[in-house]
Amino acid sequence: MNDLRVSDRDRETVVAQLGAAAGERRLTLAELGDRSGQAYAAKTYRELEALVADLPPVSTHPDRQGERRTPVIDHTGFTLSLLALAGGLAWMPLFPHLDFSALLGITGIVFGLFGLRASAHAVYRAVAALGFVGGSVGVALQVTWIAMYALMHVKDSIL
Repeated sequence: MNDLRVSDRDRETVVAQLGAAAGERRLTLAELGDRSGQAYAAKTYRELEALVADLPPVSTHPDRQGERRTPVIDHTGFTLSLLALAGGLAWMPLFPHLDFSALLGITGIVFGLFGLRASAHAVYRAVAALGFVGGSVGVALQVTWIAMYALMHVKDSIL
């Protein structure tokens, strides 16, 4: 069985197990990054097993210490990424109507940063980056609009 080819689901399971080990401080972030990259490049079960061989098995119950189980996948990165995208893009239709649409842009920036840090999954990171960029553009436009508005009032009061 060790030389059988693995699926993406098998790779994700091992990466989740590596993430759990890093959360328990059994692996450093550098080791997690290296091993995760190797897991995504693995073609056989033998390659995946080598990545977790020095880690204790994940048990389903305290009385069953030797059993391995599929770790629970943390969807925090996905949730943060979606919040970033929502905040980063929600300001667009509201921009002409609200004087505080920059708050939505700031939401996109903050959740985007948290989303980028919370997930190693490429799609989640891409969604978080879109939210971050969208939020940044929203804040930049709002600041520019406020500055132009202030300059026009200063110009009118001087003349």
